[in-house]
Amino acid sequence: MATEIVMPKLGLTMESGAISAWLVEEGEEVQKGQALLEIATDKVTMEVEAQADGILRKILVPVGQEVPVSTTIGVIAAADEDIDSYVAAAPSDPAPPATPAPVAAPPPTSAPAAPTPTSLASAPSVATDGRRPHKTSPKARKIAAEHGLDLSGVNGSGPGGRIVSADVLALVEQARTAPVPTPAAPIAEGLIELSRAEQVAAERLTASYQQIPHIHISMDVSAVWLQQFRTGYQLEGKKISFNDLIVKATARTLSEFPRVNSLAEGGHFRYASQINIGVAVAAEQGLVVPVIHDAAEKTVEEIALEGTRLIDAARRGELGPDDMLGGTFTISNLGMFGVSRFTAIINPPQVAILAVGAIENRVVASGADAFAVRPQLTLTLAADHRVVDGALAARFLARLKEVLETPGLLG
Repeated sequence: MATEIVMPKLGLTMESGAISAWLVEEGEEVQKGQALLEIATDKVTMEVEAQADGILRKILVPVGQEVPVSTTIGVIAAADEDIDSYVAAAPSDPAPPATPAPVAAPPPTSAPAAPTPTSLASAPSVATDGRRPHKTSPKARKIAAEHGLDLSGVNGSGPGGRIVSADVLALVEQARTAPVPTPAAPIAEGLIELSRAEQVAAERLTASYQQIPHIHISMDVSAVWLQQFRTGYQLEGKKISFNDLIVKATARTLSEFPRVNSLAEGGHFRYASQINIGVAVAAEQGLVVPVIHDAAEKTVEEIALEGTRLIDAARRGELGPDDMLGGTFTISNLGMFGVSRFTAIINPPQVAILAVGAIENRVVASGADAFAVRPQLTLTLAADHRVVDGALAARFLARLKEVLETPGLLG
């Protein structure tokens, strides 16, 4: 019996998705659990596995085409099985949007050198039907991108000739010991297209900023106890960041303000059953927000371990869908870049996001007629004014300030 491959729903707000790569060629045999294709969203690139043994008889949706969730995008069936009904119901490929005329590049001064496995990749080659001419694991592509390696001429050592990370690491070592090539001529200026993940993120953030009435409230907070707690953990040999402590304090505060930890749904909102805090991370593929689930029930040490795992996975491009879904509140921290204060855009359907600035030594009042230099940071809460009014946002931020400044509450 034929098995449909459908566009999966990877999150509460996901309504459609686009295929970033088919990892199996049409007509190839597949086994249940084998990676078939990759789906790109604004949060993560996810591999979709085969749900049955058989042959990938037909690819119904090519790379780059966006279709609604639950749409049939391919068919696995036996070699002699009739799949005409699936082909007839396949979604039509929309006409490509008009693009500006390309900028003419200057003529080359000499014939280009033949490509080698270690030459820099200007763009991955694509087969005429829109699929990859070779199969590559996500980790291998990640390593290749980090080192600027072209994999178009590489024969993989994995199953079916798939390129795996060991193949790319061998190329990295080869490139390290090879003579330094002559720099290529500069690329002509022109428009650079956003990746599919960047396009979706841009659409969602634009909609959020246009449709959600943001209210911003800032508050300065003493960082004296933050610094002392972190130093104490360091003396115990524990690697705890300021952000770990802020996540813990925020989770505790959210437990007292459930409306700030709610999700908007049209003209309604609902209280979230857990406190799942997303932490914005700048990764190579763009901004991603992995989620620390059930943060209110975790200790600072547990938050630190989970946060480290998620951040490392984000920067390697290895986050799974479970790492990205279910967020109820987001923290964006730019303090490590020296940013004193900033505002952030709410990540719907959440109703609030906290922007954390740098810890800085500032002159503050100390007594009636005295001043002193103390470590301070600025927190800015952006809230959906339809759900969280100014007074509630102010009370939430004041309580978070109290937690961060009180050792008995922060510990």
